Amino acid sequence: MIKFLLCIQLLFLASICNAQKGYKTGDIVADLPVENIINYNNNSSTLSKLEGNITIIDFFGTWCVPCVKALPKLAAFQTKFSQDLNTVLVSNENEKKITDFISKRKPFIFPVVLDADNTFTNVFQPPSYPYTIVLDKNRKILIITNAEDITEEMLVNFIKESKAEEKKPNTEVYQKPQKQAMPAFTKSENELVLLSQNFMYAAKTGDDVTVYKDQFKNLSYDSLASKISTDDIKKAFWINLYNAYTYSSLKKDPDQYRNRKEFFKNKNIEIAGKKFSLDEIEHGFLRRSKIKWSLGYLNKFFPSKTEKQLRVSHLDYRIHFALNCGAKSCPPIAFYNPENIDKQLDIATTAYLTGEVEYDESKNIVHLPALLNWFRRDFGGKKEEVKLLKSKQLIPDDKNPTIEFKKYDWSVYLDNFKK
Repeated sequence: MIKFLLCIQLLFLASICNAQKGYKTGDIVADLPVENIINYNNNSSTLSKLEGNITIIDFFGTWCVPCVKALPKLAAFQTKFSQDLNTVLVSNENEKKITDFISKRKPFIFPVVLDADNTFTNVFQPPSYPYTIVLDKNRKILIITNAEDITEEMLVNFIKESKAEEKKPNTEVYQKPQKQAMPAFTKSENELVLLSQNFMYAAKTGDDVTVYKDQFKNLSYDSLASKISTDDIKKAFWINLYNAYTYSSLKKDPDQYRNRKEFFKNKNIEIAGKKFSLDEIEHGFLRRSKIKWSLGYLNKFFPSKTEKQLRVSHLDYRIHFALNCGAKSCPPIAFYNPENIDKQLDIATTAYLTGEVEYDESKNIVHLPALLNWFRRDFGGKKEEVKLLKSKQLIPDDKNPTIEFKKYDWSVYLDNFKK
């Protein structure tokens, strides 16, 4: 492995949907030091000065199925446009996992930046994987997308435009604000939230999750109650656990989804000597004792003492864009931490709504995801949902469209790491 200090022009973006301040399409990006890179000799010009007309920076994970599937496509592009294109992968997995992955896929033409300390990830804060950035020779961001959506025609146009422009001095480099919240993938300082993050990571990478389930099972209840004491901690903890248990369970046996009602109400989640269901985590703890099928208007009459103690104090409608139920219409999976939960949920909300909301201007009809119908009261009703759409610039401020709700796609989809 080659270890050296390398400068690569990179992008700061907290959200592909501009959920918070940062680099965006059209910005000129600044330099970032890189200390660890492997497979570098296969493409020695790629990272040193970004001399090509176009550079693709692809955030990558061996656990990310869409990322892996896109590699042959990226390789074909790199081979065809070798004189003008540089393709770089960035991974925060450990070196052995990456080198093992590369060794099984020879020839492997991409250099890989090893981001074990999350230098890149902390700057970029990708809301989900896959996550891909394309730069021109002036370090201007041409597009923020995912690798599978990049086309040959797109690259031809980018290269043509880049060649046509005179290289300009980098006088418009975006300066990162001095005060920034902790990034989306930062490991939590809370012991139990960190355990839930590690559980989710093990599930994604195919590692044994039994050790994590045993640790949750053997917790003392007093320790559980005392360590998830605030709403931010509770949201991060329960969202991670919900996603981890759903993902690992369905990955092991997708046929469980044939009876979804039983799957969600089955009390097979053992934590601190108690057994919970996915429904209890979602509707009891995260939705503050709401009745599941009431559009959010009805509360449970007699929630248990445990539920009262472990639930949030205030319902946050944004949790609906963070919980992944294993279906195709579910929001993507991500790691959540209490230190940055507010920005993370904003990112998740903006990303999901941007991808799912469809506005027909000619008919003034907006088609919304089914989640906004099922839990209508959680959002404050239809009027508040319209305000939310306007705040995200998904419908014009001067319009009040008719709302129609889309059907929910319950097809099993386990590797949902897309934007």
